[in-house]
Amino acid sequence: MVEAKLNVNAASIRRNQLTAGIIILILLVLAGLYASGVMRPQTVSPEFVSISEGELEKQYGLKVLLVAVTGAGGFVDLRITIVDGEKAKTLLSDPGNFPAVWVRDGVLLDAPEDTKSQKIRYDDGGTMFVLYPNAGNAVKHGEPVRILFGRILLEPMDAK
Repeated sequence: MVEAKLNVNAASIRRNQLTAGIIILILLVLAGLYASGVMRPQTVSPEFVSISEGELEKQYGLKVLLVAVTGAGGFVDLRITIVDGEKAKTLLSDPGNFPAVWVRDGVLLDAPEDTKSQKIRYDDGGTMFVLYPNAGNAVKHGEPVRILFGRILLEPMDAK
């Protein structure tokens, strides 16, 4: 029988064990975040009213300027112009109507609570900037998304 010698030093073994431990720790943290709902997209109830961009501007004084994937795919950037502050206030003064991004099959990206709690200035011609965590890379460049205001769902538009 031939005996094989292994040339493995203790430092190499410890480095491999440390690397494996770090990878396991990262996976556990990510699993915890997903389980707690921080990284998990939410679902949308099918009970909504669909409107066009023109109707959103006419009825609620809002115009969507941009929906884009940014931050190396980690965020969705939504920009909305307030065309008529008084009309916009009728919709956005209810915190339940803060805009969310509806992706597909009921996947919903919701704004962080600290973003939702900020005061909105209803100045005519003003712009709202909202960044959403792109949980699970739900939104991809060129794919259709919809903006949800409470129960009002805007017609699809392609993410930039």
